[in-house]
Amino acid sequence: MQKRSLHWDDLLTLSTLIRAGNYSACARELGVTHATAIRRIRRLESALGQPVATRTEGAFALSAAGRCALAAAQQMESSAGRLLREVEEADSGMSGVVGIACTAAFGSHFLTPRLFGLCQAHPQLEVRLETDNRIASLARRRAHIAVRLARPQESDVIAQRAGSMGFGLYAPARPAGAGPWREQDLGAAPLCGLLDEGLALPESEWTRTLAARTGFQSNNLLAVHEAIRNGLGIGLLPHYLARQDERLALIREVPEVVREIWLAYPREFRGASRFRPVIDWLARTLHTCP
Repeated sequence: MQKRSLHWDDLLTLSTLIRAGNYSACARELGVTHATAIRRIRRLESALGQPVATRTEGAFALSAAGRCALAAAQQMESSAGRLLREVEEADSGMSGVVGIACTAAFGSHFLTPRLFGLCQAHPQLEVRLETDNRIASLARRRAHIAVRLARPQESDVIAQRAGSMGFGLYAPARPAGAGPWREQDLGAAPLCGLLDEGLALPESEWTRTLAARTGFQSNNLLAVHEAIRNGLGIGLLPHYLARQDERLALIREVPEVVREIWLAYPREFRGASRFRPVIDWLARTLHTCP
């Protein structure tokens, strides 16, 4: 009987394909060509002697062999990630790279302006801020520490609640002498909102409850912020982004919309000399979020 051999790259490609949802995104994440990603899946199927995944209604459905292969791939990813974290944790001293993942708006407008104190206290640290509205994979070392706006679901990370994010209904600031916004003006103003994209975001759900015409939507919170401050309409914005903006006027607080802020990081980093100061700084800083 001919000996079958499995390639780690093929298993990794399967795991990435199922997570990414299509070959193009899979190839981009792995840094390979579209054809290479397909070839790896075919090689895996050849080694297993049966198909692992079929395309059905825009999504991949795993076969029994595919489910076994995916489980093995995820175990290998987890073990490889744990090995790298343990090596990093063994590094002594307060120097090296620390990657923080969070959303683009929060990273740019809340964390970055406050980083000076951390960097001044620990000049040998190199902080890398990874901003992406997708959830960064800690297992695959996209970042060391993640700032999440919902409780982390991974079983192998420490989830630490660090604060909360408040929201308000904002409108463009009125010209000098024009007086405050009136109720009838608000009723006629179109809404600017954040596209939900199937994520069931509390801020998107609240906006949909308002009986008003939608004038602008974007999947980028910074774009919604710009739309409101430039007169496209009114909308819900987090206070950290809008409260100090002189081109915006707070119409009213919206206490029914609150996002919890969580830290997520591997258990191996809990006492590591390189990561502990950053974790503590994040916890203190996030606690001050309005």
